[in-house]
Amino acid sequence: MKATDLLGAEAVDTDGRSLGRVHDVRLARSAYDTPWYIDAVIVGPSALAYRLGYAEHTVNGPKILASLARRLGRRNRSISWRQVISVQHRRLVVRPDAERITP
Repeated sequence: MKATDLLGAEAVDTDGRSLGRVHDVRLARSAYDTPWYIDAVIVGPSALAYRLGYAEHTVNGPKILASLARRLGRRNRSISWRQVISVQHRRLVVRPDAERITP
């Protein structure tokens, strides 16, 4: 599976309730010479705040842009890849406790 296969996929909990669409995939690696792996997916109406670094408060200014990006990204959530139970037919099934993850 490629990370691009996840973009646009619907994320649902085990009861079938929609959590939104995957707008971004966060990659990580444990050391410089190790392979990249999927750390989390960004789910919600838009991923702009995450892509710019405002949703996780890693970028602070300019203040007006930060405020706008955080407001737009308020309904987004980052779901850890460990919360994903299965991926089939452009649909991610995640554990029910994943919806309690704060943005």
